[in-house]
Formats: sequence, structure tokens, C-alpha cells
Amino acid sequence: MKRTRTAILVSYDGSTDSEDEGEKGTKPPKERPSPPPPPVKKRKLPALAAHLAPAVPLDDPSKHQGRTRTTPHVEGQWAAYVYVPLALRGTLRRVVERAVEMTRREVPGVRVLGGPDPDSDSVADLRELHISLTRPFYLRAHQRDEMKRAVRDAARSQPPFAASFAAFSDLTNDEHTRTFLSMEIGAGHQELRALSAALTAALHSFRQKEYYEQPRFHASFAWVLLARPAQDLPSQSSEPLELSPSATPSEGSARADTSSFSTIAHLPENIVPALNAQLGSQLKGSAGVFDAEEVRIRIGKDVFSWTLAG
Repeated sequence: MKRTRTAILVSYDGSTDSEDEGEKGTKPPKERPSPPPPPVKKRKLPALAAHLAPAVPLDDPSKHQGRTRTTPHVEGQWAAYVYVPLALRGTLRRVVERAVEMTRREVPGVRVLGGPDPDSDSVADLRELHISLTRPFYLRAHQRDEMKRAVRDAARSQPPFAASFAAFSDLTNDEHTRTFLSMEIGAGHQELRALSAALTAALHSFRQKEYYEQPRFHASFAWVLLARPAQDLPSQSSEPLELSPSATPSEGSARADTSSFSTIAHLPENIVPALNAQLGSQLKGSAGVFDAEEVRIRIGKDVFSWTLAG
């Protein structure tokens, strides 16, 4: 007896309804978009307490004998310069003391340069002179070590050498705010120039100027403020305090009001000839002879030195 197979159709839930809805052309209702959230109110942070705010250096020429900064203070940036040191002692000290004494007879406002005590104005407190190899320049924190290496390498390339002073001179800074009494180098000029030139590549890599094309190597020992017309004076405290302690032809200060300090239009023309006439023979003699044996760099208040050993 044969069995007849019957096809069984299985109906799934919803299949018929979906087909019927499709046939009827009905669509599910559209959802309405949700309203945007309300804007978040920004709360202002409270002002920083005055005692927590970083201190900003103020330009107060009255605390620095009328000098003002050439470059605005920048956090993390240090003023620097490279120089050959010279101990001031013996006959050379007496020559410098005499030169200051003679100049003060006509220019009482002359001040001694570079003593350890900024309030002192006596040659007796002046321990050493500096012969600059660079202009004052500025370094960031990450540039300090590279510049120190450049100075070290320059020192290693040059053996110690004998040098001497040739004459007194007066040099005015680029900003025409100060003039300096100086002793210019005679013997040793070529060696100093070689040391200075060895630093040029490093200075250029930091976008700083090299020393002068026709350098006049010298050691300054005194200075005086130069007067300038009142209408040219900027507003008070508009410029920061000078940072460089080195006296170079470019050293100087963007001028704030220095009317309360002794100033002159220029150094009297007879001063330098008189110094050379009365003290020049001593300066060009044994008093002005010295050995250059090391190079230093001052970065901010830190000083690093290397012995010449080429």
C-alpha cells in the first residue's frame, strides 16, 4: 500500500502580517527628533591670587645707576657673553686708579665698571677686567650646553699667549646711552680674533650676531651715562633692565628716564689724550703686559671657564 506524501507549509509569526502590510502600502510612523540639549554654561575660573602670580622684573634705573635693559625679560632666556679675564693688580691697578681719578676731575659722574658690589664705586673693589670676545647675546635653556661646548672647543684650539695694552680710548655703545673708558689691546689682537671667530658658527646657529667685523678688543674700567633730548625719552618702565655686565662697544641700554642721574653729552675731547700723555708709557710698558690663559662664558649669573690648551 502506497503512502502519499503531504506537503506541510509552516507559517512563521509575522510573515503574513509583513506581507499584508506591504501589500496595503502602510508605513511605520516616523520618530520625532529629540530636542537639542540645553547649552552648557561655561564657568569662569577664579583669578589667580596675587601672591601666586610669577614675578615680572620691573625696570627701575634708580637701582642700577641709571642703566636700563636693552632686551625685554623673557622667562627661560639668559643674557650671556664670552670673555678673557684679566686680574687687576700691581702697577696696572695703580694706572687704572690714576685714570679714574684724572677723569673725575672733569666728569664727576664717571663710575667704575664691574665691581662685585654694585653699590661700590671704587677701583679698590674692582678685582678683574674682561676682554670681550662676543657681543652680549641671549640663550634658551636648551642652548646653554651647546654654547658651552663651543667655548670649550675654542679654548682647546688656542694655546696661551702674551698680550698687552696699547692705549686708552673711549667707546660708546650702539644705543648711545653710555660711553666707556677703555684700554685697547695691541699685542695679542690676532689670537683674540681667532678665539672670537671660532664662536661665530655657534652664535649664528642661535640666530645671534657675531662680534664686530673690525673688532677693537679692549678692557673697559669706567663708564658714564650720556644725555639725550627729553622728547626722545620713552615712558617710564617701558623697557627692562640691562642684563649684560660686560662692557663692549655694543653694550648699552635702551633708555628710560635718567634725568635724576649725572649725564654728559659726550666725554670731553681732552680726556683720552691726557690719559695717554700722562699714563700711556706705563700702560704700554710692563704694567700693560699680561698672559691670556683662559676663556670664560657668563650665562645669567653662572660663570664657566676653560684653560687655553691648543
